[in-house]
Amino acid sequence: MRKHQWFAALLSLICTGLGMFYIGTPGMIIGGVLLMALQGAALYIFFITLGFLGLIIGPLVIVLHIVGLIIPIVYFNYRSPKKPMFDEKRRRQLSSPWKIILRTLIGLALFAGSIYGGYTWGSSPFMKTAAEKRVVQEAAESYLEQKYSEPFKVTEVSYTWAVSSYNLRAHSEQAPDLEFTLNSDDGSPPTLSNDTYLNLLWGKQLEEQLKPLLDELYPNQAFAQAYVFSDSETLERNYNSLGQGADGAVRQNVSLIVFADLTAANLPEEQERVLELIRKLPSVTVKGETDLQINYYPSDLNTPDTAKKIGQDFDYMRGLPSTHFFREFDISKMASADDIEIREM
Repeated sequence: MRKHQWFAALLSLICTGLGMFYIGTPGMIIGGVLLMALQGAALYIFFITLGFLGLIIGPLVIVLHIVGLIIPIVYFNYRSPKKPMFDEKRRRQLSSPWKIILRTLIGLALFAGSIYGGYTWGSSPFMKTAAEKRVVQEAAESYLEQKYSEPFKVTEVSYTWAVSSYNLRAHSEQAPDLEFTLNSDDGSPPTLSNDTYLNLLWGKQLEEQLKPLLDELYPNQAFAQAYVFSDSETLERNYNSLGQGADGAVRQNVSLIVFADLTAANLPEEQERVLELIRKLPSVTVKGETDLQINYYPSDLNTPDTAKKIGQDFDYMRGLPSTHFFREFDISKMASADDIEIREM
């Protein structure tokens, strides 16, 4: 009997009320079902209230779990005036291994069902089904193909319930490495907007034009990422054609990762180099406002492996502390090296 007690306690420790199914009396099964149902209901309330009742629901769930653990222990340690009869009843109840296994499996299924039901029903108002996301995905691919006259693939669809909108990631099938984002509302049919395909496409073109300049000023030291905004309503794929005439203002952001060991002694030299970069940037950028940001890192981090990782993900270095930082939202304001403020981090 001691063996059964330990098994029941272990099962109750793993899953609320499962040890009661192991025992298998009608009262125990009813009690186990009740505890599991309460666990599922608590999970449902937790999600439906966005976790705001967590300080109440958390302790309640723990109490339910402890109750489910205590009851089997009490059952096996119960002392009754009719002990021989009670012991015989317990012995018969636990005499069939197959019945024990069947009851336990049923209890496990009910426990899993209560957790799944509580989570699914509680989170359903804030989530979308795979079918609903597929509708948005297909609408987005159709929208992009009609807009740019080339095929696209949507790779990710996520739903934000707070604003009732979808956030999508996609790429052109002709340029799978150029992954961009766009949004969709929750309408039927969905309305797509804010795609960043051209912003990133222009940015890639600008990055290519920046390479000779960076090789001149920062040989084997600098990596660039560019992002370009344009108010133009004309669908223009060529970055160098932007900013011509009065068809929309252009704003371009250039971010650099530079591997250099800056000290108080060589900081003035770096200020001069940044000023030279600023003076030469208009030769590779289109007419418009340019925002320049430079993050400096120790030169010993400039390894082939690091270069490869930056090439795959420019944000890779964000996980490492930079030594110095420069940011100017409009480089046209920089007239001399004294205007270049490189801050130590």
